[in-house]
Order: sequence, then C-alpha cells, then structure tokens
Amino acid sequence: MMRKSWFKRLLLSYMPVFIIVVTFIFFVFFQLFSVQSRSEALNANKTLSLQAMRIVDTSLKVIDNMIVLESINSEPLNNFFRASGGSDPYINIRAVQKLKELINYYPLIDSIYLVRNTDGYVLSDATNAYIGSYPDRTFIEEYQVSKIPKWTGGRSFEQFKMIGGKQVVSLVRGSPYMKNDLGMIVVNVSADSLNKLTEDMYESKVSFIQVKDASGRLLFGSEAAVEESELFSEYTSGYTGWKYGSGLVNGGYVNAISAMYNLWFAVGLIMIAAGFIWMIYVTRRNAKPIERIAERFSGYSLPVSGAGRPDEFAFIESAFDHILEQSTTYQEKYREDLHLRTRYLFHQLIEGQTEMSIEEWREEAARLNLPEPLDRFRLLIIEMDKYGDFCRKYTTGDQNLLKFTLRTVAGEIAMRLNIRIWSEWTSPSSLAVICFEREETDDREGEVLTRFAAQTLSWTEQNLKFTVTIGSGEAIYRIHDLPKSYKSAVEALKYKIVLGENRLIRSQDIAGTSNAEVYANLGEIRSIIQSFRMLNIGWEESYETWFKQLKGSLLTNEEIFNLMNYLLYNVGRELSDMNKDAYRRWVQEGLPLLTEMLDHGSSLEQLRFAIRQELSGLFESVRRQQEGRQYTTMIRDICKLIEQDYANPDLSLEMLGDRFQLNPKYISKLFKEHTGQRFVDFLIQVRMREAVRLLLETNASVQEIAERVGYTHAISFTRVFKRIMGAAPGEYRSDQLRKANG
Repeated sequence: MMRKSWFKRLLLSYMPVFIIVVTFIFFVFFQLFSVQSRSEALNANKTLSLQAMRIVDTSLKVIDNMIVLESINSEPLNNFFRASGGSDPYINIRAVQKLKELINYYPLIDSIYLVRNTDGYVLSDATNAYIGSYPDRTFIEEYQVSKIPKWTGGRSFEQFKMIGGKQVVSLVRGSPYMKNDLGMIVVNVSADSLNKLTEDMYESKVSFIQVKDASGRLLFGSEAAVEESELFSEYTSGYTGWKYGSGLVNGGYVNAISAMYNLWFAVGLIMIAAGFIWMIYVTRRNAKPIERIAERFSGYSLPVSGAGRPDEFAFIESAFDHILEQSTTYQEKYREDLHLRTRYLFHQLIEGQTEMSIEEWREEAARLNLPEPLDRFRLLIIEMDKYGDFCRKYTTGDQNLLKFTLRTVAGEIAMRLNIRIWSEWTSPSSLAVICFEREETDDREGEVLTRFAAQTLSWTEQNLKFTVTIGSGEAIYRIHDLPKSYKSAVEALKYKIVLGENRLIRSQDIAGTSNAEVYANLGEIRSIIQSFRMLNIGWEESYETWFKQLKGSLLTNEEIFNLMNYLLYNVGRELSDMNKDAYRRWVQEGLPLLTEMLDHGSSLEQLRFAIRQELSGLFESVRRQQEGRQYTTMIRDICKLIEQDYANPDLSLEMLGDRFQLNPKYISKLFKEHTGQRFVDFLIQVRMREAVRLLLETNASVQEIAERVGYTHAISFTRVFKRIMGAAPGEYRSDQLRKANG
C-alpha cells in the first residue's frame, strides 16, 4: 500500500507539470495558426480591394472609351448635335435608337442624355425637354462651364419625378471630341450596378468592401460595417479618385484577441520555466525511488489501469475540430475565388479582351476544372422572355433559384446529347453558352443543335412556367473569333419580336434589312395617321394591313420599337392640332400605357391590339366632335378626288380652286388644318404608294410607272421616289424581289 501511495504521489507530482506544458504547447500552436490565418485573411482583403478597384475602373474605362468612339464615329449623334434647331423627329429617333443600343450593349449604363448647346435641347433614351425644364438642369449648367471629361462622385439623378431619384455616378463628355463646343454627352451609371460587380467577390459575413468618391461620400458598401469593424486595406483609384477599402467583420475583436496573444505567450514562457524547475526538483527528490521502480518493472509489463483518460485529450480534440473548421472555411473561400476566376475568363473570351492561345486555354481549363477546347466553337445565348414580368412575379430568391435551375438543366441536356458546353450568366436575363465541337461533326451540326434547343425550350416551358428564346451564333475556328460568334448570337435575338419567342433563331437565317424598307414603313405610318386625321374609317384596314407586313418583314426589335415610337409620336402630334380634349386624354392615359408596354418588350401582337384599341376610342371621340365642322365634307371630297385622279399631271391647287369655287391658297390652308399635311405632300404620298405597288406587282418600266402616277418626266419621278423611299425605283424593286426570293 505504501508503494502504491508513493507511486500515486509521484504521478501527482508530475501530472500538473505535464498538463501545463502540453496545454500550453497546444495553445501556442493554435494561437500561431490563428495569427497566420488572420494574416492570410488580411492579405486576401488587400487583394479584394485591389481587384474591386480594377474591375470597377476597367468597366468605367470601357464606357468612357466607347463614348469617345461614338462621339467621333456615330452619325446619329453627330447629326443631333449639328442640327441647327428645332426637333427633327427622324434625327431624334435615330439618336434615341443609338442611345438605347449603347445601353443594351453596356448593361452597366443606367441612362444617357444629350445636351445641344445651340438651342439647349436635351434628349435622353426615355424623354426629351429643354434645359430649363429638365430635372437635371443644375448638373447640366454646372458642367457646361467646364467640359473636362471625368467621372463625378455619387449624386441623385431624377429622370421622372413620379419615379424619384436614383444614386448614380456620371461621365461628362463634350461633343465633338476635343472641341466640345456643340454639346455634351452625360452617361449615368447606377451605384447599385457598380456594387453588384463586387458583390460576388466576397462573403458579406466575413468581409466587407466600402467605396467612397473623391469628396468622401459613400458610393456603395456599409458605413456600419466599418464602424463595427476595422478597415485593413485602402486604395485610391488613379482613374476616378475613388477610395476602395475592405476589412474583416468584427475586426476590432480579432485585434483584441491578437493583443492578448502576447500576454498569454509571456505567461506561457513563465509556466514552462516553472514547470522545468519543478520537474528538476521532483526528479532529484525522487531519483532513487524512480530507479528502484524502474528496476522492479523492468522484468514484467505494467498492468492496464482502468482509470479514465485525462482532460487534455478533450482539449486536443477541440483544438483539432477548430483547425478543421477553419480549413473548411478557407477551402470554401478558395472555391469562391475559383468561380470568380472562371466568370472573369469567360467574359474575357467572349469580349475579346485576352491574348490567350489554345494551349494556354487548355492549361487554364485544367486548373479551373473547365471543358477542354476542341476544334470549333459556337456561342449560344439563352434569353429569358418577358423578363420584366418574371421579376415582378418572383422574389429575388426565387429568381436566383430558377436561373440556377435553367443553367443546370441546360448542362444536363447537353450531357445527354454528348455536347460539351460552358455557360455563364452575362446579364440578368441572358445565359451565354460556349459549345465545343469537333470538326468531323459537320453533318450532325444542325441536328444536334436543333435537338438541344428543342429539349431546352420544351423543358423550360413545361417545368419552369416561363419561356426562353435561343440565339445561335456562327461557328468559328479561332479563339479570337469568339466575340464575333457572340455578337452574331446577340444580333439573332434582335429579331425575336418579329420571328417570335420560345424558339431557336440562327444567325445564318437572319438577312439584313435595307433603309428602303424602314423608309417604306415610315410612309405607311404617315398614311395611316393621315387617314386617321381625315376621320376616314378605312384607317383601321390600313393599320391591320401594315401590321401584317411587319410580321412578314425581318426587322430587329429596336427597329420595331422605333417604328412604334414614331407611330405614337405622330398620333400625339396630330391630336394636338385636332382636338385638345382628345390630346389631353392621350397624354394622360393612352401614351403612358403604350410606352410602358414598349419598355417591357411586349410582343408585336400585344402592341397591335393595344394601340388599335386606344386609337379606336380616340377616333370615335374626335369624329363625333368634328362631324359638324365647316368644310370637313369638302376636304374629304378633295382627298377622295386626289386618290382617284392622282395620275392626272395637271392635278393642282388651282384646278381644285376652279372645281370648288375657292381661292387655291384658302384651299391649301383648309387642307393643312384638317389633315395636318400640305396638299403637295399628300399627293406625293398617294402617288408613291401606287408607284411601289406597280414596281412590285408589274414589269412596267420606270418611265411607264412615272406616267401612270402623274409624272411626265421619269427624272422628276425618280428624284421624288428616292427622297421618300430612300432608294431609286430600280434599286428598290431589285432589293424587294431579292428578299422575296431569298
């Protein structure tokens, strides 16, 4: 019993020292690992700030360079700034078309407007006014003094008072380039859009990013995050002058723990020294008993004790669990960085911003676990139809889930069809897909692509309850031609409103349209509005016939929307002269409704029905009020006479004056008041409409057609036809016949 008591006393003598030393060693190891982890996190935050600054600066520089090139090369913008005054509808429409094209091509752009110095006219992608009544007047007057191109700090931009202001940063560029004396171009980029560029770069529960403009105002990020934590890195952009800062959430707590580490380390050293002194003392005091015990136990094995394990093992287990947890966190962070690198590489490839070779791409694909490039590539774009309705119907969380499902299903369908693809979201509504093909699959190319599109379209419509349209780019063989295939896929989708949604549109199936066809549609619109103004019930038949022609044409979405805007513009202009009550109703009810339908990308059939319904109501209202106006019947008779006797070369105001016993100038004045159009313009319009019919439906020569529509000389007829239709008669006939046969 005495020996057992002594042995227990010996163990108890060494046990505290052993526990202290082992515990401190593991504690020091854990602290060193935590400090190292914190150091790595700080370095990651510095990289995060720098990467965020580079991404934002690059995006803004792309927009700036684009504006410079457009101010130099864009004919619609130059025509707008060089206009002597007034509001030429066609110039304005082309300028608005160019602005919308720029906004669609660069999703970061929230809005653009142009300011013309000669008359102070302001034109944006959504509205127009003069500086005195434009909501952004203060900003325009401030930057008209100095047109040094630069990005402003954060500011509130209000385009429509009913919608309210939006936080934006703006780029101001003078026009023309270098001289800056004709006007200025103002590009507004939403601060939320810039914030979304950096949102996917970090985990908000661990890190934060804060961006301030040159004046110290917060552009995006959280002030509260900085107040509760510590800013570990800060960079100032040499391009914009903005400051980019980042740090760890609750950084103050992390710093406090790190400060305590020094104290614990000193205490630990003292404990180790005391432990060693105690061990030496105990060893010397018990040296002889230990030797005797060693001699006695050298001949046999120590029996297994039933005693429980000491507490230090629980501590070791806890420390290892914590280490594994931190290791998992860093692995997840690495996977997030991997996803960011993947998206960045994808955008570089389709935008042509890389000099990478096929071999370098293969090496990068192996590192990022991406499909290996093959002999040939093709870009597809899967675009969600009616995206505005989709956003209103689903919450943000449901939208993200449905988009993830769409991308996953596209990958699974491609896998079943043995197609190798790589897909990334390039915009909120567009999923871009790179298809990798082998050169020997030429005979199966169309079949496989059609099957992939059909299965994707069918599955999406049946299971996700919305539809998509797929635009197919041309096949290319070089990595540097990927932007070309991407652009052709984008161009194919521009014809969705005419060709229909929920289908595959191939780039090779799209033929370009000529200016003559666009001009012809403008003439049809003027004819419809003229008939409407004259209160001719035949306007509805002309309206329906025109929409049937639109369905059979091959115009882009932008061209269709521009024609609709031109139609709405002419309706408003005519109503302002015809009837004030009808015009007030149009401005307050009809125009906002139809404009909203245009902005949300309604189909051609929806637009046809809505516009006709609105015009029919206005027509009946105006007709009832104008039935009793003097000379209305006479003007109708004159118009009927023109439509019947247009081939008479002697048809003139003088002839009409003799027939109706009125002064020719007075007839001209009455005609303008009732129809909104000059007599000669109306006559030319009727003659050109008949000339187009004869060109397309007969083989008559240009001279014969000129005589049949009232011109004695073919030269005069050709000059008028080219001015109205945009092409000479012979060219127009050849172009239309080629399209009909192609």
